[in-house]
Amino acid sequence: MRASVTVLGAVTASLVACGDDTAGPPAESDRGARMGELGGSASTRTLARTRIGETPSGALAWVAHETRLRPRETIAHRHEPAFVYARRGSHSLRSAGAEARLREGEGAVAEADTAHRHEAGSEGSTVWEIRLAPPGSPPPPGPAPARRVFESEPLEGIPARAEGSFIEVTVPPRGGRTTVHSHPGPEFIYQLSGRIDYQNAIIGTRRLRPGDAEGIPPDTAVQKRNPFARPATFLSFFLVDPDRPFAPRAEF
Repeated sequence: MRASVTVLGAVTASLVACGDDTAGPPAESDRGARMGELGGSASTRTLARTRIGETPSGALAWVAHETRLRPRETIAHRHEPAFVYARRGSHSLRSAGAEARLREGEGAVAEADTAHRHEAGSEGSTVWEIRLAPPGSPPPPGPAPARRVFESEPLEGIPARAEGSFIEVTVPPRGGRTTVHSHPGPEFIYQLSGRIDYQNAIIGTRRLRPGDAEGIPPDTAVQKRNPFARPATFLSFFLVDPDRPFAPRAEF
């Protein structure tokens, strides 16, 4: 069954402007890709990683809400396990006596059912909380209004004890690509900037633009390609079996 997604109120502001650029020369060879990496010419940056432990029962999805905070404004709450993403401005996350100071574009983990506090920097901040929660979950509690950014379809094949990873992937222009690979758990991606041709073994090929999203169940062949003249960046969310290779080679 297809692991498709519903995108609600998608953010269209991009890190790199998009245009109607045509394809360029092919990418460099991806022969050097090693097992466990996306390979090809794509670059990755891990924003946060956590062990989920016992996966909650029932249907689960990635549910993302955006909150805009005034300078030095704070919110304190607790909720399902989540990745926190400083979309704009600096932001701090305090939990269990520890503090993560996030610059724009950085991420952290809010552990399940653990009280934590968000505080905006001196110029205010826009923060996303991407929770592993039941589909249709309301925003996390707080005085500031939150806007839903996206929600995945219910995730298929979550490992019994999963490792969650929040990764930023950039695919270079004019033929940049990942290898054809799969993952030992569901992957969900949200396009931030640029455009890619996204192909998986279930749906074929779909062109993704800023605000678009897609997902796959475990062990599904997938590849991301950028035939355009400008870089493309997307966020990836994984729930994988940590005892298996992260991104083994695959074929369509």
